[in-house]
Amino acid sequence: MLGIEHQVRVFVFDVLNTGIEYLLLRQKPTAEWPFAPVIGSVRPDEQMRQAALRGVQEETGFQRPVHMLDLLVPQKDLFGGVGLVAWPFGFQAGAPSSPAAEIHPGPRVGEFLWANFAKAYELMADERDREALVRLQLDLQG
Repeated sequence: MLGIEHQVRVFVFDVLNTGIEYLLLRQKPTAEWPFAPVIGSVRPDEQMRQAALRGVQEETGFQRPVHMLDLLVPQKDLFGGVGLVAWPFGFQAGAPSSPAAEIHPGPRVGEFLWANFAKAYELMADERDREALVRLQLDLQG
């Protein structure tokens, strides 16, 4: 029997006068993990949006988004007998008039950085994360 797990992948971004910057996290131990968006589990009693908000709060300390975007295209993978469905979201942490607050990394975060689109795209190893980042960037510019 196939089991299915759900997770959220949340692209935290800040809109500055100079452009959009994305927050990338690397979990501990940093040598084993690439930079990625916030990745969180989905509890049985949660909706995806609630899980995304909780994940961002736990990993960054950010409480409320300026704006939240559902990127609408879940990513599906199969690992042996387990199916993984990842739900991508965008979380706007700041705006030109009120930049993102200071990040308070959660206990699993080993390293973090803010990067423009080109650098964020380059640093992320997961092709599905890159595709979601492109969709988000196009939505934000559009």
